[in-house]
Amino acid sequence: MLKNYFKITVRNLVKHRLYAGINMAGLAIGMAGAIIIFQLVRYHLGTDRYHKNADRTYRVVVDLHLEDGSVEKEKGSAYVLHETLKKEFSYVENSAYLAHKELTFSLGQNGEAKKFLEKENAAFTNSDFFKIFDFKWVTGNPSVLNAPNQVVLTERYVRKYFGNSNPIGKYVKVNNQANLMVAGILKDYPEQTDFKKDIFISIPTLKTVIPEYGYDDWGWIDSNRETYVTLRSASDRSAFEKQMPAFAKKYYGENGAVFHYHLQELSDVHFNVNYGGKIKYSTIAMLASVGLLLILIACFNFINLSTAQGFKRSKEVGIRKVLGISKMQVFWLFIQETAVMTILSFLISLILSWIAIPLMNEWLGTAIPVNIPSDYKSPVFMAVLLAFVIALAGVYPALFVSGFSPLRAIKGLGQQRNRSFFTIRKSLVVVQFCISFVLIALSVVIILQSGYLKNKDLGIDKELVLHVNLPVNEQSRMTTLKNEISRLKEVENVSFFRTPPSSQSGYGGSIKFENREWEKFPTRSRIADHNYVKTYGLKLIAGRNPVASDTVREVLVNRKLVKDLGLKSPQDALNRRLLIGDIGKTGIISGVLSDFNNTDLYSDIEPTVVYSFQKHYRTAGIKLQYLDRSTIQNINTIWQKQFPDHVFEYGFYDEEIARFYKREELASSLTSLFAFLSVFLSCLGLFGLAVFSIEQRTREIGIRKVLGASVLGITTLLSRDFLVLVLIAIILASPVAYYFMNRWLADFAYRIHIHWWIFGLAGFISVAIAAVTVSFHSIKAALMNPVKSLKME
Repeated sequence: MLKNYFKITVRNLVKHRLYAGINMAGLAIGMAGAIIIFQLVRYHLGTDRYHKNADRTYRVVVDLHLEDGSVEKEKGSAYVLHETLKKEFSYVENSAYLAHKELTFSLGQNGEAKKFLEKENAAFTNSDFFKIFDFKWVTGNPSVLNAPNQVVLTERYVRKYFGNSNPIGKYVKVNNQANLMVAGILKDYPEQTDFKKDIFISIPTLKTVIPEYGYDDWGWIDSNRETYVTLRSASDRSAFEKQMPAFAKKYYGENGAVFHYHLQELSDVHFNVNYGGKIKYSTIAMLASVGLLLILIACFNFINLSTAQGFKRSKEVGIRKVLGISKMQVFWLFIQETAVMTILSFLISLILSWIAIPLMNEWLGTAIPVNIPSDYKSPVFMAVLLAFVIALAGVYPALFVSGFSPLRAIKGLGQQRNRSFFTIRKSLVVVQFCISFVLIALSVVIILQSGYLKNKDLGIDKELVLHVNLPVNEQSRMTTLKNEISRLKEVENVSFFRTPPSSQSGYGGSIKFENREWEKFPTRSRIADHNYVKTYGLKLIAGRNPVASDTVREVLVNRKLVKDLGLKSPQDALNRRLLIGDIGKTGIISGVLSDFNNTDLYSDIEPTVVYSFQKHYRTAGIKLQYLDRSTIQNINTIWQKQFPDHVFEYGFYDEEIARFYKREELASSLTSLFAFLSVFLSCLGLFGLAVFSIEQRTREIGIRKVLGASVLGITTLLSRDFLVLVLIAIILASPVAYYFMNRWLADFAYRIHIHWWIFGLAGFISVAIAAVTVSFHSIKAALMNPVKSLKME
């Protein structure tokens, strides 16, 4: 019986190969999209879940509850925190400190030394870090990180620094300050981790390399320095957090109410963007939803075309029933056809996924694994996907066809119009295009918002500004470096600073204005020299630029700070004293700047103070008049002359700002990609239905042409019904699209407005694509010789 069913299935697929091809292509593309999304979602959800203590591992974060009612969320912590927690709380099993730092490493002597600048791959930590996180040791053990001047490397960095030789006992120099002995080797870390470090330096060495850091200062909280703990049991978390208010009061005194410490689950670190997460949970949910929608669209296509084909096979079904086959046997015959097509489509989807994932990784900058993991989750997902598609795509068409009355079927059910069936078919087309319209509209808004973020006036000049790193503890050579670079004909200005005007890393704290108490609002600090204003095109609206100084004497403030101080005008702030809390120094306000965005555009403009402090300068900003092939090389030559033991590193400021919105670019690319897939699948189904509809009306078209109908008139007639469905979908989907567009834009302090023309553009795209899809066959049918049309049955 099954063998006979299989022969019938193959025969029907070959006979109706156009419809079978459309159905299989739709299912294959839909399932490929679902598989890729499954891989991407699974990759992110599995980040750092492989650590054996993951369920009781936490990052210690702090929410700063300020007097003005605002709350600042900080993932970093004071150095002294990790030691204190382990001493005072018995249920803290391990406490690790991880300090990220851009460092220069060198091997060899003088001119023969090999130098490496590590921007993100190096960190200082203690032995507890490797008790919390599962890094595999090739040689050595965690205890080496409790001794000074020790370093541990991953295998790939051993190859990078030492080639194939054994590095144990050899030395590397860090920042031209300390010689570090290689005391251990680690296996390379897996891709599914946020702890992508290849160089771990022992924690006592931190004080040698960065001596100015406030190691005993509880208020010195830095986002690049994090504390992680494992508790003896996950149930201890509530007890820990209950004791945090008393803990804060003990170490912060009267300011204890400001510091609200709590534990962030390790599983939340990757997703919580408030604490520096990489991707939002909402993005993961959106991707999973899109994967389901792609499958639904593909299945709706299958249902529409299968039920449409059912009319053409009505006589076959009627004859089978007259010959004694039961309704259930007809049902299983069509289910088997669906299963065969689905399995073939699934195999094609695996090939498509294997081809598409590397291309998508390169395009989107993602790291989706090409090979499907071999654990139980993947086979279960594949089995559920197949069963879901077979059930959704196959059950209704099989019930529909098996329900034909034998007598009516033999008489020619295919020539009759069943209004109930056409209502269901039209409803599915409307649903498909509703989904496509929402994704198109959302793509348009995300693309527009991304462009707005890149092009919005930040109150600064970011064009042709080159950023060059400045080595730590090399202040004596900075003046010479600035003077020599300034002499280059293509250089307009040079400024030294800690961070540029708009930056995702910032510093700040409280301030005292004149003899007033500490202000309730926080102030951002920009540590920079007197050329900062000219280099970045900042606008002075009152007063003057500070005089050149290597320490705090005169300061600049922005208009927002003047307003928050309650002063009537910028002139009222001039020549007044300002105590800057984060460095404990007082300066005289010499000028007031027009407001500029000193973070990304997720946040509003903040009160800001700009002051000189040479020992904290880390970057040179070089404003260029023009850029040619020799510019970078000329600057590099001057820089290397002053800092021969360090690595020259540069970047352009406008590119740094563009990277602020990497998440938006990823969201834009993903949404556009899946919007295209949804539209393609919808049009694939529309194409098949148009072919079927036109085949049913071939003789009608011939008669109309004989009676004088024009090609345009026939094309309009054949296309009108389908385009009306698309227009209905646009009307129904517009409120849904508006809701999701508003939800997505809600995270931005600066956002575009949702104008009516966005819906018009999305609607035009939908209608235009549908019109092209339907019109192709409509025009072909309209151009057919009417004699041939009238001969066709």
